Amino acid sequence: MQPSQPRDTPASAPPRAPVRPGPWVSGRFDVEGHRGARGLVVEHTLASFDAALDAGVTGIELDVRLTADGQVVVWHDPVLSPEQCTSSSPELVGARVRDLTLEQLRTVDIGSRTLARFPGQRPSPGAHVCTLDEVLAHGLVRDPSVWWTVELKVDPRDAGEARSRRQLVEGVLQSVHDASVEHRCFVHSFDWAVLELSAGLAPDVLRSALVETGVTWVVGSPWTGSVRVGESHDDVCAGAVAVGAHVISPEHDLVDEAFVEHAHAAGLAVLPWTVNDADRMRDLVAAGVDGLVTDHPDRASAVLARTAD
Repeated sequence: MQPSQPRDTPASAPPRAPVRPGPWVSGRFDVEGHRGARGLVVEHTLASFDAALDAGVTGIELDVRLTADGQVVVWHDPVLSPEQCTSSSPELVGARVRDLTLEQLRTVDIGSRTLARFPGQRPSPGAHVCTLDEVLAHGLVRDPSVWWTVELKVDPRDAGEARSRRQLVEGVLQSVHDASVEHRCFVHSFDWAVLELSAGLAPDVLRSALVETGVTWVVGSPWTGSVRVGESHDDVCAGAVAVGAHVISPEHDLVDEAFVEHAHAAGLAVLPWTVNDADRMRDLVAAGVDGLVTDHPDRASAVLARTAD
């Protein structure tokens, strides 16, 4: 995916510098802990969010889904994976989150099993699935200035998830309102219809368009909301602007200096994911990205400290 380049701007013209709202307005590079700090502590546990804050993040990225009783909970996968979960009620492990009540989810231990692909990951025994309200309240006690990137997990190819899209958006917006973080958060999704819906319901809440390599910006994509790739729009940045995004959040291998310049010219901040290699972090900082999402915010903080020297 290569964005088309503007053709009517002379090479000697100074670059546009639109105001891009977000944590980077202060001039500080935005390090966002992915699912808390997944490289350090089991994801989406309160201990993982604490580890991210301890590493000095400016933002926390997390995922949300709806339960059977309409609660907004912090969890990534559509199911309770046996790789991550244990329970005294074995029938719950492997079940779909949307088929379980919050009370049932509370009985599942999501913190005792670590993942082999994160050899430094620490467990958080007894941790359970939390609501978005609980995570926001916990994080704000630790750091009231932190930004929140709330990824709404909606697969537009899943009829059940598509039907409940509005309920999930409304639940998230209510939570961020109740926590008074409307002006320190992003509604963030691969499903750009989520962003369009959020723009209509809460236009002042910032929005971030996720892009996955070979999935999002392809002809016939179901992920781009009202935008039709190659029909209504030929360029991914223009498409993101059209659905009301303030940020474009691509898979990091799509990002280079040309992409950043093009996105910035469109008024979009650039927040690549998920960046764990220190050399790649340095390359992206040099390319001019506004921040990055990482499983290792400690590693990113060390890279930034060396870059500043």
